[in-house]
Amino acid sequence: MEEIWTKAPKIKDFFRMEPRQGGTPLYSNEVQVIFDKRNLYVGVFCKDSVGRRGIRVQDYRRDFIYGDNDVFYIQLDPQNLKRYCTSFQVTPLGTQRDLQVFDDTFRDNDWDALWRVKTHVTDSGYYAEFAIPFKSLRYDKATEQDSVNWGISFARLARRDYEQTVFPAIPQAYSPYRMAYAAKLNGLKLPPPSANIRIQPYTLYQRSNDTDETGNKTSSDEFKLGGEVKWAINPHSVVDLTINTDFAQADVDRAVNNLTRFTVFFPERRQFFLENSGVFAGADIDGVKPYFSRTIGLANSQFNADPVPIDVGLRFTDRTKERSLAGLYVHQRETDFQGGVNFGVARYLKNYGKQNNIGAMLTYRLDEEDVTKGFTQRNNTTVTIDGFNRPDDTWTIQYLVSASRDNSNDSIGFSGSFFAGRQLPKWYYGWVTKFVDQKYVPGMGFVFANNTVHHSPGGYYIWRPENGNSSDVGSRIFCKLLSQRK
Repeated sequence: MEEIWTKAPKIKDFFRMEPRQGGTPLYSNEVQVIFDKRNLYVGVFCKDSVGRRGIRVQDYRRDFIYGDNDVFYIQLDPQNLKRYCTSFQVTPLGTQRDLQVFDDTFRDNDWDALWRVKTHVTDSGYYAEFAIPFKSLRYDKATEQDSVNWGISFARLARRDYEQTVFPAIPQAYSPYRMAYAAKLNGLKLPPPSANIRIQPYTLYQRSNDTDETGNKTSSDEFKLGGEVKWAINPHSVVDLTINTDFAQADVDRAVNNLTRFTVFFPERRQFFLENSGVFAGADIDGVKPYFSRTIGLANSQFNADPVPIDVGLRFTDRTKERSLAGLYVHQRETDFQGGVNFGVARYLKNYGKQNNIGAMLTYRLDEEDVTKGFTQRNNTTVTIDGFNRPDDTWTIQYLVSASRDNSNDSIGFSGSFFAGRQLPKWYYGWVTKFVDQKYVPGMGFVFANNTVHHSPGGYYIWRPENGNSSDVGSRIFCKLLSQRK
């Protein structure tokens, strides 16, 4: 062991969240934190009385599904927003997962950062050592070096007994991402936040040789050059640029057989559109999304989802404790079956109170005219107001109202959604209502169906026996669903 680790204090006082709140955990942990000029280091020892035989790892993919594996994870809030965190997670076998979380509600699992971790399994548990570069984080420049402090929390899931422990103590009804309960990491002496730039160029060359039935040979050459640039202007402002975007880097969508009358929602997988996507999320209620980036770079036809080349895309995001500001412009190339398209989004979000915000968003889509190919000009505009409220820690309220105008039929349509839910240690109950009228057409968005009203009340009670094994956890669930067409 390096000498510096012997001098770092150990954090051992973890609080049990699951399967029962409080009491002595079955699985204890030790955490130490140190830093140098480039990285924040976190050393972890997760004890397990049966050692290697106690490990449960089923998902070996990067960004694995939470709940399938033993995992230890760290949440950081470098700007002390208390509403946002980045989470760095690892299994005993070294598989990594990272994500951004906004208000403990919107979780961007596709966000990726540059960081390293090494693990080692022993007969008494497993070790993990995280190295998180300061350049991978956004933080404000301190006026006094010794006054720097960040919000931080640690958590562990011991999959064998599904025991979740956390430091500091966070009520069972919430998650370790609820940064309003985070501890303070004090005494950091950090390098000044720099305007760092990350460039990801690519080049592709393809040569095809074909021979027809008569023996005639033909050949063709195709060259493609493009890439992406990320420029962190300051700790809260980021500019992203994409040129000749490469769709080959995106993961393949899952196969779905849709036997319902509702449209299937496929999540975004292209990295350019994933960064800081939570700023554009709005109320983020499934089924009604005035802005959905998957509409960019795909064919217009609902029966043809082939990719269409993107010439250039530019995005700006600026997020502070008081507000968030974002803008996006993308030009989609003309093809043989549709004209070129211009996409624009403007977003403003105002935070107020402890955990409340209200936002406005404008989207504009312009399909270009090409008389020689028979493409007519078309434009579509949506205006949206949305909000998020927490009257107290147990209640979450989200709302959205949106209007669209499409010049192809000179129609104005409306949609909206409302959610209210309360999460308690043993109870959850909530209500969701969505409304989409027949004329609502978001040119850059997604709706589950038009001319539809959808209500979904529901809740559940969690029963935790006082006696018996800690894994004996039962639940009783009730749910009602009503979906009707006007």
